[in-house]
Amino acid sequence: MKNFRFKSIWLLSESEQRARTETFSPKKTLLVGMNHTGKSSLIKSLFTALGAFPTGELDRWSKDAAVLVEFSVDGVGYYVVQQHNHRGLFDANGDLEFTSANATDWGRRFADLVGFNLVLMDRQLKSVTGDARTFFLPFYINQDGSWLAAWSTFANLQQYQKPVDSVLEYFTGVKPPSYYELNSQKLVRQKELGDLRGEEKVIKSIKDRFGKTVPLDGPKTMPDIFGQDVARLTEEVTALNAEQEQLRNTLVREKESAESLILQVRMAEQALAHYDSDAAFLQTEAHEVLVCPICHAEHDKTFMDILRYSEDARILRSLAVQLKDDSRKANEFLEKSKARLRTLDDNYNRISAILETRRGDLRLDDVVRAMGAESAFAAFEAELVELEARINPLVIAIDRLTAQLGELTSARRSKGILTTFRTSYAAALQALNMPLVETKGLKLTSRPKISGSGGPRSILAYYAALWQTSLSEYGSFSMPAVIDSPQQQGQDATNLPVMIEYIATKLPTDMQVILVVEAPTTFPFDKVIELDEAYHLLRADQYALVSRFLRPFTDAMYEKLLGQEDSDDEDAPLE
Repeated sequence: MKNFRFKSIWLLSESEQRARTETFSPKKTLLVGMNHTGKSSLIKSLFTALGAFPTGELDRWSKDAAVLVEFSVDGVGYYVVQQHNHRGLFDANGDLEFTSANATDWGRRFADLVGFNLVLMDRQLKSVTGDARTFFLPFYINQDGSWLAAWSTFANLQQYQKPVDSVLEYFTGVKPPSYYELNSQKLVRQKELGDLRGEEKVIKSIKDRFGKTVPLDGPKTMPDIFGQDVARLTEEVTALNAEQEQLRNTLVREKESAESLILQVRMAEQALAHYDSDAAFLQTEAHEVLVCPICHAEHDKTFMDILRYSEDARILRSLAVQLKDDSRKANEFLEKSKARLRTLDDNYNRISAILETRRGDLRLDDVVRAMGAESAFAAFEAELVELEARINPLVIAIDRLTAQLGELTSARRSKGILTTFRTSYAAALQALNMPLVETKGLKLTSRPKISGSGGPRSILAYYAALWQTSLSEYGSFSMPAVIDSPQQQGQDATNLPVMIEYIATKLPTDMQVILVVEAPTTFPFDKVIELDEAYHLLRADQYALVSRFLRPFTDAMYEKLLGQEDSDDEDAPLE
């Protein structure tokens, strides 16, 4: 069973000159604070940094803040730094492993890192791999989107086609990671088998037609058909030539676009270089005024001027990263066009060679006479035998994989998983002072729809049943449970402590739990984090410490994003 754990979070706002860092217990952490003290901001930053954007706006939160999250996968530590849509992944030693300037690239890398291979359907009915949103979906109760009957934990989940069913089946073991791994192997082999079957069908069809055209009693040829072949090949060459010319024109335009973006990136980088030297001068100049070396004009050196200057540099750096990403995409389009042009050239040369051969002294009927009908049929048979030798192992492998998939999705296994879920749900309802319900027909997706103060308790019982099931013998991931906050829908003073006690004492002991509440509690938690100042989650007294620790990560990320290999910027001549 894979083990994912949150370890710490670091937040830094350069514009406010404030920061904060907190660590989490590997077991149970309590986050305490009244309204507007930043509890949800801290928790939502945790998921946002990893690529899952929670539902709900953050009040008075700096959009330019940098976030560093430390986490582990099977005991191996990692850091991810995030600012805007830029992310950098680092190992436990702080060495940069991956950077991205868009959510799609990061989603793929994160899924690979944690071993999340869930396959979903998007709105266009195309297969896509799940990302951080679906990875954390069953384990985060968001105060802005999870305490009601709908699954509104993260934003933009609607891009998937009914994702909840597949996500719950994945984590509870109905269709575990091994199912998707085996199914992927089966699909690859089925595609290969389909290609071979198609090739076999074509060869058999050609053999049958050839047998009718050239019977065994002697070779026969049809010169008029041969002439049609030559005419057809000539038409293909003409069409290829026209497509080739059109593609060359496209290449010229794409080359100009790529060169323009490279020039813009270099201009931005030169501006940043000037900023670095000017910034150093502003920081070290001892005089109260600055004297222009050209016109000798004097300028006040105020803190706000320096701060605005730094803000301009941050905006310029973000622009440079975006230009770099646009340049990379333009070069990718250019390379694809070049590859297409090379393919056209190859086809052009191949067909031209055939035409040249057939326009010479060698005639098709001469070749057929030389081979003889028996030689031709022997060649067909040899090809079919070779195809059969490749087809048989694929059929056997597909049958074996089908049997393994059948075992993973057997009725007996599904019944055992549902029994665990239903039993856990009934026990949680009882512990939370809720009336028992009929669980016989309960499904994994049977999210409660109860109004009033009983609603949050039924939702907590439902999530707890999912967590218990995911940690059973059928599950594959041990995930942290993050609960923000049980005091919903007018939860009464009698049952709120019951909910907190349940979370503190009744959830699995080896499960990492982070609970967000408004008031302290006497129930046992391994770590307590207290937030006590409204609208000031970030603190001025932690700025220096966090800045020293976090800046090397952001600097390395931006250096990588801005300093791609020279070969990415240089354009090879058209072939």
